[in-house]
Amino acid sequence: MTAMDAKAQSIRDMFSRIAPRYDLLNKALSLRIDRGWRKKAVSYLPENEPLKILDLCAGTLDLSLAVLERNPRAKITAVDFSEAMLNEGAKKIPASLKSQVECRVGDAMNLDLPASSFDGAVCGFGIRNVVDNDRALAEIHRVLKPGGRLIVLEFFRPETFDARLFHKTYGRWVLPRLGGWLSRDPEAYQYLFDSIQGYASAPEFAKKMEKASFEIKETRPLLSHVAHIVVGDK
Repeated sequence: MTAMDAKAQSIRDMFSRIAPRYDLLNKALSLRIDRGWRKKAVSYLPENEPLKILDLCAGTLDLSLAVLERNPRAKITAVDFSEAMLNEGAKKIPASLKSQVECRVGDAMNLDLPASSFDGAVCGFGIRNVVDNDRALAEIHRVLKPGGRLIVLEFFRPETFDARLFHKTYGRWVLPRLGGWLSRDPEAYQYLFDSIQGYASAPEFAKKMEKASFEIKETRPLLSHVAHIVVGDK
């Protein structure tokens, strides 16, 4: 096993451990602000069109649900490397919409999906957990149809004073301690803080998307640059 494979396996195991309590903790720690962020992210998709959407790093399917709320005609393929997270998410899909969501355990860097098969792709708070973003972006580009849209919602490395202050207070002290206490897994919530500090900034990530042949349409800061939405078209 390579060092990259070992790191990916470690992250996968961590998310599988916290999956049963992930949604409860997420609501408590985010004060549900993230729900509004997801709604903003999917607003970059067309409404009421029969779209095929890839939800990459889908986790417990909150972004899939946001897509369906905006576009009830969408067909979603939700891919995540943690089966436990997908299983938790599948419980939240209303019975009337279950036929529109296909859950797949898969690797974002090597998608077992045909080329040019999706109208759009969304990724919420997951791309920074992929050990090689360049490979993942190349795969997303491959599976999107010409003109297809990628929407990434993420905690990028903070650059503004307000965002750095937030991450150095809430992110450094509250999130790891409260999250670790509630989940009984302090390592997982320390990782979440560390992963943001060591990740790309929003402009740096936009450049990665451009390198993967996406045309950047918008980079939108949220809550004083604490999070961002980055939108690009194939």
